[in-house]
Amino acid sequence: MTNLVVEKSPVALALTLAFTLALTSQHSVAADEPSLNGDEQSSIVASVKLSAGSSISRPTSKQVEVISIFGSHNQLQTATGSAVVIGAAQLELFEFDDIHRVLQGVPGVYIREEDGYGLRPNIGLRGATSERSSKIALMEDGILIAPAPYAAPAAYYFPMMSRMIQVEIFKGPSAIQYGPNTVGGAINMVSRGITENSVAQGGEGMFDLAYGQDNYQKSHGYFSTNIASDNALTGKGKIGVLVEGIHLGSDGFKTLTDGQGNSLDTGFEKNEVIMKLNYVPLSSGNGSASNQFFQFKMGYGEETSNETYLGLTDEDFAANGKVRYLASQKDKMDWEHYQFQLSHYIELSDEFSLFSQAYHREFDRDWDRFNSFVSNRSMQRILTEPSLNKHFIQVLRGESDTFGNDDVLVFTLNDRRYYSKGIETKLTWDTSIAAAEVIVDSGIRLHQDNVRRKHTARYYDMTSAIMVLNGRPSEVITHNDDTATAVAAFTNVNAVIDKFHLTLGLRVEYIEGEAIDYLQNTNKENSNTVFLPGAGLFYQLTAEHGLLVGVNKGYVPNSPGQESDVDPEESWNYEFGWRYSTDDIQGEVIGFYNDYSNLKGACTFSSGCTEKLDQEFNGGEIDVYGIEASTSIRWQLTNSLTVPVKIAYTYSQSEFQNSFDSTFSQWGSVKVGDELPYLPEQQLSIEMGLQAEHWQASLLFKYVTEMSEAAGSNTELEGLMTDELVQVDFSAWYQLNNQIKLYGKIDNITDEEVVVSRRPFGARPGKPRQVIVGVKYSF
Repeated sequence: MTNLVVEKSPVALALTLAFTLALTSQHSVAADEPSLNGDEQSSIVASVKLSAGSSISRPTSKQVEVISIFGSHNQLQTATGSAVVIGAAQLELFEFDDIHRVLQGVPGVYIREEDGYGLRPNIGLRGATSERSSKIALMEDGILIAPAPYAAPAAYYFPMMSRMIQVEIFKGPSAIQYGPNTVGGAINMVSRGITENSVAQGGEGMFDLAYGQDNYQKSHGYFSTNIASDNALTGKGKIGVLVEGIHLGSDGFKTLTDGQGNSLDTGFEKNEVIMKLNYVPLSSGNGSASNQFFQFKMGYGEETSNETYLGLTDEDFAANGKVRYLASQKDKMDWEHYQFQLSHYIELSDEFSLFSQAYHREFDRDWDRFNSFVSNRSMQRILTEPSLNKHFIQVLRGESDTFGNDDVLVFTLNDRRYYSKGIETKLTWDTSIAAAEVIVDSGIRLHQDNVRRKHTARYYDMTSAIMVLNGRPSEVITHNDDTATAVAAFTNVNAVIDKFHLTLGLRVEYIEGEAIDYLQNTNKENSNTVFLPGAGLFYQLTAEHGLLVGVNKGYVPNSPGQESDVDPEESWNYEFGWRYSTDDIQGEVIGFYNDYSNLKGACTFSSGCTEKLDQEFNGGEIDVYGIEASTSIRWQLTNSLTVPVKIAYTYSQSEFQNSFDSTFSQWGSVKVGDELPYLPEQQLSIEMGLQAEHWQASLLFKYVTEMSEAAGSNTELEGLMTDELVQVDFSAWYQLNNQIKLYGKIDNITDEEVVVSRRPFGARPGKPRQVIVGVKYSF
């Protein structure tokens, strides 16, 4: 494919492009344009005007503020780190269900696609490994959402994006508040809050129905209201209620045809139901709202997806990348997720407030899927060398029957149960000391999570294109129980002194792990204490310009049961940048440098590793560095038409600083100077639209350079690269009246079919062109 944007280039060219993007934002093309609304402002980097005398303001909704990374205490325009908030207007613009596509316009975010729908995301920040998003802090409403954030952080569960009203991405010193993983940064998704309407104003709600290609279906609705309360149980107060439900499904874009010519299902269905109850007592004195609120949140989610880890040979992908081999005909993922959350906020005085949350989450998943052949030949070897493994390939396709022992198919029932529970509280002191405005946040979290794995192997013969149990007894191949218990405390100080905005923070974690292996009859225990400091400074040069600098220690803990010679992942992360912002134009350029003293890899099925499952590996020293640049401009075309433009660019490099031999499938034999896999050198996103009062149409262009599949040599994907990605999406909406909104979108307009990854096993495509139309009714 021809490189349509920019050829691979040295750092100098990347710097030139980055600064060009930002410098163009200094020339106003719409001096008389009205300012952006709140949602549009929050959807881009540093999108609020810098003010030389800016004080710390408070948003309207306290229940949203206290669960946000960027509440009143850390405004975007003076943030001492790279910060992006994607607001409700931007989320609704393209109606993306896939978090990968939501984040594609954010600089410094790296994605490895897998199923085309983002069912199990692979997200990395600033070089942190994207594998199952396991090295970043993922949160919903400020609570960690990984099934077991310490013991097994792989993101097999992910909430539906359609019920989120805001996505916050933070890279830099303040991420230390949201451990345990602080190498890359944090992503917090804010769910819909209870209506701000008064009792007299009544409730509000919305229905959203959409349909598209591949039998895509979305049904989404919510209702929220406030009710006056005056009884012996609750006293005088206001009770708020929110009920929200969403269904998402598709028949899938891949084809799987059995021996009789019948089409088998390759799609998915997901459902989520959320309920929130809010209680705000009235002050006994004047009957106004008091200085506290209570909230209870509960939710249930489920997914059934006919997804597989089995991809294609490159030759078969070139012929038709959307087919699936018949060896995956029985593959299916089923999961259920439960969440319970109790929150309390109180303003103790004019200067002190306390916010506490208790949470409990359970996740039960069973992924039944083809795993390998009985033969000791790995699936990667078979798929990358098809000419030497013709019979195995024919069995995978269903073209040949099993005739011996080596070509028997191993089908595993991967049953895992997780829980994550804890309690956390944060005390905030908001005061003035001499000429300085100071906010001190101090918090503590008691947390425990657990994963119980029981993997059972069943053995099938391929017979006339049908998988048939061959009579060999099933056997349990993995049976373990891992538990992590952690006590974490942090203090974060934000001070505003004239034009200086200073952040100083320290996080302390004490982690205990226990790993029980029922097959090996072993019980391993480990513990670790770590101190994670961070500091950031923003200096306001003028009302529009500012400089920022930051440093923090990055850390990823070991999972329970690791050998004593496996070190935690640690790094020192540095950034320096320039930010520019007015009402109409915003831009920033930030350089980052992550100095790893030890990088870790983990053997998981999703990484293409099948031996010594969950074992972790030392990767030693590595440098990751790059440039992030973004700009946003609104051009007033006429009195009624506006052209919004947003551009984001990332340049990244990585270099191992030591040579070593590893059995980890993504590394192999590494030499000094080798690069990390799945870290693209360049990414570019351009969004351009045409907006009027009652309608908008937008195009989103995305470019990603090819990525290496493995770092070193003597590994199965040595020398292979993903394809360069050039993708264009379109969206449009029309507000018919105050209640009805029509929308439509086309994802991947040009229907590009490229190899986005060869992991877990074989070449995999991204989602092809998909047309979707929908209608929203609000009341």
